[in-house]
Amino acid sequence: MTFSVIALDPYDGCLGVACATGSPGVGGFVPHLLPGVGAAITQGYSTHVLAAEQGLAHLAEREPVTTVVAALHQADRGAAWRQLALMDIQGRVAGWTGERNVPFMDMHLAAGLVVAGNMLASERVVPAMVAAFQKARSRGDPLAEALLATLAAGRAEGGDQRGTVSAALKVRSPGGVPYDLRIDDDADAVLALSRLHQRIREDRDFQAFLGRLPDATDPHRH
Repeated sequence: MTFSVIALDPYDGCLGVACATGSPGVGGFVPHLLPGVGAAITQGYSTHVLAAEQGLAHLAEREPVTTVVAALHQADRGAAWRQLALMDIQGRVAGWTGERNVPFMDMHLAAGLVVAGNMLASERVVPAMVAAFQKARSRGDPLAEALLATLAAGRAEGGDQRGTVSAALKVRSPGGVPYDLRIDDDADAVLALSRLHQRIREDRDFQAFLGRLPDATDPHRH
């Protein structure tokens, strides 16, 4: 029902999550990010927001990501209907795909990168997303652009069988300000999300606003 990506920039600890789905409002349920700690996705037949939040809370206590995911899986009576993945701030990952999810379903777990999907148009979606992310980063794209390119590659391979009605992007570095965009209801949400990101990049007034926001480097900025 959803295709998603979590990624880490190993140079500055910036985390990012992006996702798209065939139903409205994905940004309120699937992507979760705690700066300086980790990121999570929860999706499938029934998302489990509390599990994602609990997982990040355990990562904040420096519990190993594999231990956290194993405990969440064991405690989840609906695990067979879900996909859940966690990444810690070192880029270590773990996750599961329940066997009751709707095919095609897949999950790629690698250091600093998670790509997952269910109810996908084909088995090509997740590999295409992985390749797109790696290509974008190899040419030096910032994390936000790389995540959007990853979603676009999933969309190009058919993405969600139902189409993409909503999409979301979260990017944040430790001590930095949030970059949090979402499209809640659009006939082509992935494209709309990319357009929104580009509009923000080109809006000088909004960029000036972002530059004035206090962060860990200057908490007294005004």
